[in-house]
Amino acid sequence: MGGHLENPATELAKLHQVVETAIKVGIYVIIDWHDHNAHEHVEQAKTFFDDMAKKYGKFPNVLFETFNEPVHQNWAEVKRYHTQVVSVIRQHTDNLVICGTPKWLQDVDVASADRVPGKNVAYTIHFYASSHGEWLRD
Repeated sequence: MGGHLENPATELAKLHQVVETAIKVGIYVIIDWHDHNAHEHVEQAKTFFDDMAKKYGKFPNVLFETFNEPVHQNWAEVKRYHTQVVSVIRQHTDNLVICGTPKWLQDVDVASADRVPGKNVAYTIHFYASSHGEWLRD
């Protein structure tokens, strides 16, 4: 529990430390909105990514993940959220934006058939070798 919505000052301090260290040493870093109900926090996410893209969008090794692990939402709902948040990020940077897909990032095929508008947008899939198999690779 905890997290940005409950403890913004504390969590932002941690985030800035990690992102600035990654920039300093030249490794990739993902600024991730990890909220299973992000679609219920659109305005907070837009404010967050507006600030993050303004501050870190000039660094090519900073990537943005707008909705990590949607759980019960359908793609139309998730896409509507992504579209709003990506448009905020694009006001400041063309860096890669990673968009989560429904069912804990399993429905990448659905997203690829009905893409979020814009360039440099990717979709993520979580694959766990111990529990996922041929059905997901297919």
